[in-house]
Amino acid sequence: MQLRFRRLCCAAFVLLLTLVAQPIGAQTTLPDKTAQDVDESFRLLERSAYQQVGAQQLIDAARAALVDLARKHSVGITVPAIADDGDDARAVASLDTAIENAAAAAHGDVTDYAYAAISAMAATFDDRYTEFMTPDQYRAFNDALDPQRISGIGVMVEQDPVTSYIRLVYVLPGTPADHAGLQEGDLVLTVNGTSTKGMTLDGIGELLRGKPGTVVNVTVAASLSSPQRTVAIVRSEVQPPTVIFKMLPGQIGWVWVTAFGRATPDEFDVALRRLREQGARALVLDLRNDGGGYVDSALDISSHFVGDQAIVTVEQRGDRTQTYDADGDSQVDLPITVLVNAGTASASEITAAALQDDGVATLIGTKTFGKGVMQTLTPLPDGAAIKITTAHYLTPRHHDINLRGIDPDVSIDENRDAQYGELDRDAQLRAAVAYLEKKIATLPPR
Repeated sequence: MQLRFRRLCCAAFVLLLTLVAQPIGAQTTLPDKTAQDVDESFRLLERSAYQQVGAQQLIDAARAALVDLARKHSVGITVPAIADDGDDARAVASLDTAIENAAAAAHGDVTDYAYAAISAMAATFDDRYTEFMTPDQYRAFNDALDPQRISGIGVMVEQDPVTSYIRLVYVLPGTPADHAGLQEGDLVLTVNGTSTKGMTLDGIGELLRGKPGTVVNVTVAASLSSPQRTVAIVRSEVQPPTVIFKMLPGQIGWVWVTAFGRATPDEFDVALRRLREQGARALVLDLRNDGGGYVDSALDISSHFVGDQAIVTVEQRGDRTQTYDADGDSQVDLPITVLVNAGTASASEITAAALQDDGVATLIGTKTFGKGVMQTLTPLPDGAAIKITTAHYLTPRHHDINLRGIDPDVSIDENRDAQYGELDRDAQLRAAVAYLEKKIATLPPR
């Protein structure tokens, strides 16, 4: 997860380096943006990381990485010991020169050597959450939290085990499928005249996706014995969701937050609004297998439930602490349960702990992952990024969950082959609904 903090200036040191190797031809030169990557990464690691690592350790790690990468290409080079004497500008310039010399000696790509040096510096923290990401890795990281838009009609599907036709398991709000009146549970019988019986998910995906503005004809029915209707749907760009919701029996709303991306708070607002419009009397907030994301999104969503109470206390390097309170504009006054498991981590643990500690929800499921640290993600000039653990956090009651996790109030193991959101195939959800039904029974009639 990431929490944006004010960047701090860096203490300086000097890096003196000579490279002993076979005679070198023309030196390769670091691209300006990659050189800036090295500079900024070193400064951030040395000054902003929660765990303090000395400049000398960073230097030594970068030095060793250059030697190791050359060795992997069957080239032996020697980088003499490097001393730290306090001039930051000269330090970075010397490190750049070392990278260029190592790449030239090994006839390698200078950017690869720069990335190896940065990665090694990040690895000195013995912290799996502090890491350097190449441009490709950074794009993949972003796609996991904020998936790229695709062109289609806006549905999630599965093969119906009874009929072998394709069944709609979710219709994204505001999408072409939603506007066309498609409903969760509908059977998709044909797409452009092609039967979906026995069709794979890849196969149906190829039929439903297409260029924005093109038309796809979809025949649907509530069941094989129900009337059929064919609708012409105009494809458009669709944002894959991080929030999935539906109404369960007994007017209990189910909201599954799969990740805390940038768009998640807006998606969550839509889910709450629609469930309220449908008359929800209680709510299941499902955070199972939610590995986290942006802390700001977790704070936003938590604020819906806890009024003006504390959400999380953040401890930064140097014993600096800050407690983040909700904004006081609580929108949800319904009985709430929160589903958690070992995949509930990071930002989702912040939300689960806040609702538990502040007494507004009952946690059901199994112990959470136990990630009580936060990372700052800094995009770098050439498209790479550096993710650094910059803070430790405590729950509103100042519980430290790092490497411990959060114990649920009601322990229920997940059933084999659980299908989240399907009451007859999800034992933990059934337990949450049973708990809420008892709560609803004590409420005054509407």
